[in-house]
Amino acid sequence: MKPDYKAFRTRLTARIPSLSRRVEDGARYILDHPDDVVALSMRDVARRAGVSPATLTRLTDAIGLKSWADLKALHVEHFRRVPPAYAERAAELISRDNSGELIRACFAAAKANLDHTQGANAVNDFTAAAATLATARRVFISAFLSCRGPGHTFAYLARMLRDNVVMLGEGSSLAADLQSLGPEDAVLSVNFRPYGREIDQVADAVRASGARLVCLSDSRATPLTPAAQSVLIFAPESPSFFPSLSAATAAVEALLAAMLATMGEEARARIGRIEQQLYSSGTYARAAEAERAPGQPPDQRKPR
Repeated sequence: MKPDYKAFRTRLTARIPSLSRRVEDGARYILDHPDDVVALSMRDVARRAGVSPATLTRLTDAIGLKSWADLKALHVEHFRRVPPAYAERAAELISRDNSGELIRACFAAAKANLDHTQGANAVNDFTAAAATLATARRVFISAFLSCRGPGHTFAYLARMLRDNVVMLGEGSSLAADLQSLGPEDAVLSVNFRPYGREIDQVADAVRASGARLVCLSDSRATPLTPAAQSVLIFAPESPSFFPSLSAATAAVEALLAAMLATMGEEARARIGRIEQQLYSSGTYARAAEAERAPGQPPDQRKPR
């Protein structure tokens, strides 16, 4: 019986915690870039993964395959039946000496990240994740450190669609928030390496409670993905000193659009009511006020 690609990925993901650091790096690369396994030699895959070819040989031994050729054949057979979900990876950015070049490189990287993220996730991945979040009793958002930004974006906009959207660790301890997690709830996790220590607490709570999990991450091999119903990938590459979150934010916005489509007229009507309340409360400027020139008092408006 031929090895099953899906079973291989499940087995490899489960073995990640027991692998050595270098073998783990190779495993994560193979999980996130299966098209490279098909198109490139073992030496080239090793170079892109930042490991040695011998490390990939140790990896094949660790997961019970006889050789790299067997691993490659498994991927080739899969991609003959299923079109690759990944866009072509952008060429590596060349180091630049001046700030102008660096700024252009940052925008180029953001565009490449958006293309990669769109290609790495099927439309059905977003619709399935949206259905999980739209139908849950409560939605908890696990987003810490720099991922707090995309997490807050999701929370702000999701609250326009539905009630009971909670940012974990905001106003109370993480442990206290997770204590109430139940099987009718859902968790959206946003994370990338190096992962914060909170990710293990969330993983344990999800497993113990039976809550559904949507994982938005830089990798398909995180401590959370074995427990996830849906895994969405974003690319964080950047020529700057810190990973880029442009693609993570775009993925969050796409997920929210899919939620609105799933929830339909009820959500649309709710958005209309909230928007009207924002105008009525003075949070938004009224149209007549918006027409006034900056600094111009109300009785000196320009004629229509």
